[in-house]
Amino acid sequence: MRECSFTNKAVLITGSGAGIGKGIAKKFVQEGADVFLVDINEEKLAETKEELKSITGPNQKIIIFSGNLCSSSFRKEAVEQAIGSLGKIDVLINSAGIYPSKPALDITEKDWDSVLDLNMKAVFFLNQAVAQTMIEKKIHGSLINITSTASEVARPGVVHYCSSKAGVKMMTQVLALELAPYNIRVNAVGPGLVETETLMNTLTTDEAVKEHDEKLSYSPLQRAADVEEIADGVLYFAGSKASYVTGQTLLIDGGYSAGRIFKSLK
Repeated sequence: MRECSFTNKAVLITGSGAGIGKGIAKKFVQEGADVFLVDINEEKLAETKEELKSITGPNQKIIIFSGNLCSSSFRKEAVEQAIGSLGKIDVLINSAGIYPSKPALDITEKDWDSVLDLNMKAVFFLNQAVAQTMIEKKIHGSLINITSTASEVARPGVVHYCSSKAGVKMMTQVLALELAPYNIRVNAVGPGLVETETLMNTLTTDEAVKEHDEKLSYSPLQRAADVEEIADGVLYFAGSKASYVTGQTLLIDGGYSAGRIFKSLK
């Protein structure tokens, strides 16, 4: 059997009921980690746990905890429960987020707050709470935020989403500076278009498929990422091979952020 690189490591992953968060959870379980999985969807979270059970080792732990990360009391309880069940937190991955679409002129204050509260505010305060426990326990930990190519490339119709992800990118850099004296590294992974179950379930009409193909045409590699490819980037930042890397954002986007290709040159 191969040696697992995260054996005896405790990893807290938000948004792990589905999509990218679920893929990240699977990757860390495969690498021997104990995981504490957080999601607002209790049913999806339970399904994730059942799927992961088949690949866990005899002593690995999978703990699930459902609730709304926009609640400060829930965030506090989640961190306390993670430490209570796993003894510590070595790695935090902030993957939970929402992506509503609405023209800028129609966005209400409620629309804005709902996106920024989860995508940015909750991310900061989870980073803060986990960093405090790492400092207390003298853990040289890793905080990893999931951003997006939307932190780099403007998109019409999602100004609140783009703003939140750009904010998380800068948050990542500032936290990296402030937490470096404690040997806590802070990095971000910015996915492009990812072939999640949620995405594939939207491709039910010719119009949806045409729009999806148009999005793929913007990428030099002409395809969406597999969830595992995003998880590999997160695993890199969390592991010893990135021990000298902090304050960075890794864009896993098939070249999308580098610029659009010219179809006439294909």
